[in-house]
Formats: sequence, C-alpha cells, structure tokens
Amino acid sequence: MYLYDLRYTNAELAQAAREGRRPAPTKTLRRITSWQWMVLYCRKGSFSTEIATAERRARLQGRLDAQRIRGLHHAGHSLDDADIPPVRHRHGVLWLAW
Repeated sequence: MYLYDLRYTNAELAQAAREGRRPAPTKTLRRITSWQWMVLYCRKGSFSTEIATAERRARLQGRLDAQRIRGLHHAGHSLDDADIPPVRHRHGVLWLAW
C-alpha cells in the first residue's frame, strides 16, 4: 500500500528559521505493509463478511433478549429485576475488527 505524507525536512526547517518564515512541508511517498490479525485468520479473508456476520449475530441476540423481556412483562413479572444487557452497536464491531 502506498500513502502520501507531508513531512518537514531538516534542511527546510533550518532554511525557514534563517529566513524567518514558516517551513513548507514536502510531499513524500511511503510504502506501508500492513499485517492484521483479521486479514490473516478470518474465515473468508474479508473484513466485511466477518463484520456482517458478527452484526447479524448481535442483532439476533438483541431480538431474543427483547422477546424474553417482553415475555416476562406479559407474564406479570417486575422488570426491575430483569437483566437487560447493554446494546452492542455496529461501531463496536468495526472498532474490534482492527
């Protein structure tokens, strides 16, 4: 993977200090090799498949929890003692994928 980066060279910093002006960054091309755990060990080699699968599981678990709580409510139980887990958003899946 290649990325462009803006960097100050030592020569530019010294010359800008002598001339009393702000230094101008130069555009440099950098090559990056990235090895990430998900790329190496995920089932199909794709972030999107793994994230979609995890999100689908989380949504299903949320629906099952909601049905369980709704069933407790309809049965006349107090919901003060019900264990309601926090909602797991897609942002969490994306964050944990890196």
